[in-house]
Amino acid sequence: MQFKLFGTKIYISFIFAAVITVMLFFDRTTLFLPSAIAIILHELGHLFAMWLCECTPKEIKLIPASVQIIRGFSSKPYGESIIALFGPIVNLVIFLVFLVNYLYFKDEWVIKFGLINLIIGIFNLLPVKGLDGGTVLYNIVSEKKGLRTAERLLNIITFVSSLTLFVLGIFTIINGKVNITVFIMAIYLLLSVVIKI
Repeated sequence: MQFKLFGTKIYISFIFAAVITVMLFFDRTTLFLPSAIAIILHELGHLFAMWLCECTPKEIKLIPASVQIIRGFSSKPYGESIIALFGPIVNLVIFLVFLVNYLYFKDEWVIKFGLINLIIGIFNLLPVKGLDGGTVLYNIVSEKKGLRTAERLLNIITFVSSLTLFVLGIFTIINGKVNITVFIMAIYLLLSVVIKI
């Protein structure tokens, strides 16, 4: 499916829509929908920052395992870092608002949604490839030390993070629990270094 919104072409792949539908249908934890909403709010934070930095996206693609935003670079100072940080900032602000709400009204759903936003915000601030923290680190280091140094540093941090997740995954198996998400993240980070995704 493809359509235009505010001059931006939006493409939603059939597989993406099918995966979301299946996950909603089979989700027994009731966490998938609030997680999807938190991720959408995160991406809207990036889009708002792009608008602030006069760098509106030309195309947004929703495909399995990722959201691809095709745009030019921001001409504003620190524009790329501002765009990268706005997603996690939105999640962290939502967490604080929902935490205050929970302290007054003690609604369990409110704190769950707040914590989901906190996890997504903090996770995206990790200084590894493919995440917002990695983009910010790359921009800072490349400004001071050059592109090659920034790329090398980001590859090293991402590789070490990948190995750490593998060890953590093995440790959880030894303790009688299997967490496939840890292994998926470890493989994703390793591939981002090897094939530069």
